[in-house]
Amino acid sequence: MALLYKKSVVNTVLAAALTASALSAAQACSRVFWDTQDHGVFVARTMDWMVETDPTIDVRAKGISYRGAESGEKVLVWTSKYASIITTFYGKAGIDGFNEKGLAVNALYLGEESPGQYDKSKLQLENSRIVPYFLDNFSTVKEAAAAIKNIQLQQFGPEGEKLRGHYSLQDKSGDSAVLEFVDGKWFVYHGAEYDVLTNSPVFSEHLKSWQEKKPGSSAEINAQFPLAGNVEPAQRFIWNKYMLEQLKEPSSYYNGLAKIDSVAYKVPLDAANKIVNGKMTGYATQYTLVYNLEALELNMRYQYGDVYTQFKVDFNKLNDGRNYTLKADQQSNSGDMTSSFKQENGVMAQYRTAE
Repeated sequence: MALLYKKSVVNTVLAAALTASALSAAQACSRVFWDTQDHGVFVARTMDWMVETDPTIDVRAKGISYRGAESGEKVLVWTSKYASIITTFYGKAGIDGFNEKGLAVNALYLGEESPGQYDKSKLQLENSRIVPYFLDNFSTVKEAAAAIKNIQLQQFGPEGEKLRGHYSLQDKSGDSAVLEFVDGKWFVYHGAEYDVLTNSPVFSEHLKSWQEKKPGSSAEINAQFPLAGNVEPAQRFIWNKYMLEQLKEPSSYYNGLAKIDSVAYKVPLDAANKIVNGKMTGYATQYTLVYNLEALELNMRYQYGDVYTQFKVDFNKLNDGRNYTLKADQQSNSGDMTSSFKQENGVMAQYRTAE
């Protein structure tokens, strides 16, 4: 497949990007979810990075077996129980998506993620594959969160630098969780109140900061309330939480999409990507994803370089037992792109087990 033979090129580009950033910049992704009374659960996620990430949108059929890591004595192997749709990163990782049962998973950067000492008693799973693993195997947040206790995460990336993350889950019942793997241990924050995630520091620090800086009463919620608003993750966490809590029940499905999209913090293209004293100071928003876990339609707004476009994909129409893919960064993507997907195995094909 085209995505597979370019693997060496992808690794070269990824290595250059990681070296340029030294993984020390203010990462900029955000995820917010909103459980409404009459229109279901809405999710918005921004993807922010310093160079083009060559994203695709892949529709993945159930019944396919995958290997969870390249090495290890006990590598996790599974056969997908559910079909899903994912967005991908550098032809290597699945970083966001939802499955046919209404479970959604998002991967955001966390510099503190660390596998600790190799534990041969644990099942090994590379973090580039954790989003598809959850989507393939579980229908609810509760099921997914309970399954990780015997898993050790590995990290992917070229020699010298590894990409690190933490992971948010939400399902159509309104349940939510944030999962972090730090120093070889899982930290699980499980509950509907965990409705916002950004990047480093660890989630407990974000929660502490919100408790210190949130409004003390509804009387303080006004245009004069002093609110963090720069691109640094801790500030964006507070900004997202504050704005999310102002949303009123949507009047319709489309009104809900518009409202959740308006909350997700977007970093302007020229407000980030600046090198100061040899270090990148922030990453701009490349694209935003918005979806509803009942409707199962994916909406993407791509806004990077010379491309600016917006389109939707109806997963229900593509969930027919076959695999499909679409290049997500094309100016020609506009309106309903469901019929423009090509039948192709996509990024996860490189992790299939030998048949």
